[in-house]
Amino acid sequence: MLRYSLPGALIGLLALGITPAWSQDLIPESIALSPPPLAMADALPVAEPPLWADAGEALRPVPATENQLQLASAAGPVVDGKPFTAVNDEAARRKAFWTENSPEESRWVTQEQFEKQLKFIHKEVPDPKIGLFGPDSMMWKINRYLAPGGFGAGQALLLQISHPWVTAGIDEHSVVRDKPLERGRNTFRYILTMIYGTRDQALEAARDVRRIHVKVQGHLRAKAGAFSEGSEYRANEEAAMIWVHATLWETQMKMYEEAVGKVSDVDKEQYYQETKLFAYLFGIREEALPAHWLDFVAYCDKIRNSDTLVVTPASKQLADYLFGVHSVGGVFLWPLMQLQITMTKANLPERLNKGYGFSNYSWFGESVYVTSMWGSRVGHHIVPDSLLENPAYKEAKARIKGKKAGWFTRFGLWVAFDNSRLTNDK
Repeated sequence: MLRYSLPGALIGLLALGITPAWSQDLIPESIALSPPPLAMADALPVAEPPLWADAGEALRPVPATENQLQLASAAGPVVDGKPFTAVNDEAARRKAFWTENSPEESRWVTQEQFEKQLKFIHKEVPDPKIGLFGPDSMMWKINRYLAPGGFGAGQALLLQISHPWVTAGIDEHSVVRDKPLERGRNTFRYILTMIYGTRDQALEAARDVRRIHVKVQGHLRAKAGAFSEGSEYRANEEAAMIWVHATLWETQMKMYEEAVGKVSDVDKEQYYQETKLFAYLFGIREEALPAHWLDFVAYCDKIRNSDTLVVTPASKQLADYLFGVHSVGGVFLWPLMQLQITMTKANLPERLNKGYGFSNYSWFGESVYVTSMWGSRVGHHIVPDSLLENPAYKEAKARIKGKKAGWFTRFGLWVAFDNSRLTNDK
């Protein structure tokens, strides 16, 4: 039962990342994984056409004017007819707007709203075979390697279950305590389907998650942070889903920069615009999401430092279970578990670390973290990519080329998911 100690972290090393914390149950075998087309930076109003289309209108690059291309070559990247640094400055000025206007009241995502977002995706995806993003997207690049997802699994999970509604959904409706490995595998199947599968596979996965979420609802049994006793929760509540969505993509970018290499501001903006497309798969509205990368970072900082997040007895118990060693066989994973805890402590707010009972982040822990990140970056320069890449990424590349994935890729998928095929039917 060692494999039950921390399914999120262990499977994350093979599957990469975390999806909404309360998604669970069985996934149909017909579902495969998919990649998304480029959803580029949504432009600020300007007279000249932007280099990238608004994510709410198109998912493909808009042809740049000759003047814009000259500006880009002479002064660096251009967005909305001005240097990208100017866009960043304008986005930074909007941080106060997002802080003041972020919605506080509950908003349930209706079936009508959900289907509207799926219809938008179905209409705008240029190549159904490639899926939502594609090999040239930042989404594929940032999720390409195993290390960022493996290192960030613990922090993303604890940030998710620090939201009282997420913990309640897991505690009262999930099989995570009884079948943690099965639940972890199914969760990653869904998220990897949405990223690497065909368009139809991604939409089918979204509908399956929606059917699961509809059943997850109830009332809080006790006051928790900003949420009063008896307040209603639902898995399909927009603000809660945005937070779960944010923990996934912010953590992935953070750990990619730590474990692989730095990412430019332009690429971060493109990456964030692409993540909006993933949010649409859950029925989340464009206008409910932060507009730009800097707005998104400000939103994450705001939630981390607010009473929206709190460690409840239930979330503490859940964390102890997932990070614990529950059998004699589990002792073999003790070093890996300690490393995961170190990675998590380094990136959680201090108040959450205390709430989860983690010891102080000492000089030893910091040295382990720094050494691990340095070793990972060096490894990505000297170790062949074939040994470092997510097998779902490699399988999707083979599918696009009309080929069968190699034996090593199929073996990796089998180890992670007990199935050697996810998005490739060859």
